[in-house]
Amino acid sequence: MFDEIIVPKPYLRNLLTKENEKLLRKDHVFQTKAFDNFLDVYKIYRQRLYKLDRSEVGLEEGTQHTKLTDKWDKVHEDVEVIFYDQIKDDEDNEHWFEFEFTFNNGKLDKKKLLSVKIETTAKERDDINKMWDIEQKIFNEYRENNTFYKIYSWLEKRLQKMTNWARKKHHLPIDIRREAYEKSGRLRKDPNALDLYADD
Repeated sequence: MFDEIIVPKPYLRNLLTKENEKLLRKDHVFQTKAFDNFLDVYKIYRQRLYKLDRSEVGLEEGTQHTKLTDKWDKVHEDVEVIFYDQIKDDEDNEHWFEFEFTFNNGKLDKKKLLSVKIETTAKERDDINKMWDIEQKIFNEYRENNTFYKIYSWLEKRLQKMTNWARKKHHLPIDIRREAYEKSGRLRKDPNALDLYADD
């Protein structure tokens, strides 16, 4: 998982060429793993770092639903935030952008461009797709025409069904697992230890 950070384009201007700038939105949404990776949303506003107050927004909503009326809390931390995004241009080329911003007590202190490059061009991706298509055609012809492949493939599916059936028949009953966890002390240390087996 990751968090998102909204970075207004003016904060990136001195780091990018005009051509690269044009690929970014006015308030561009980047991904980051600099925080707790709980799908939270951060933003830079007036040289400060803010975090969206999820108690009023709801965890599932995300950046596309943030509004001017949303509550944003100031972040008071010293933190280095590496953020990134992959962006397609009009010709379907994929560009990689990666930045590092340093915040002191939540205030923007340093900005650094870590990487900006074309990862794959449309032609490269087209060549890769053609390569895969050729390979899959050969593989599929073999699968369809080789008798031994068909026999063992059929056998594998049947044995897999039997394995799944047998696995369900010999699982530990939840009451036995509860008894063992209670006696071992596991449930005292981790009251949720049985949650994983609730459907058994």
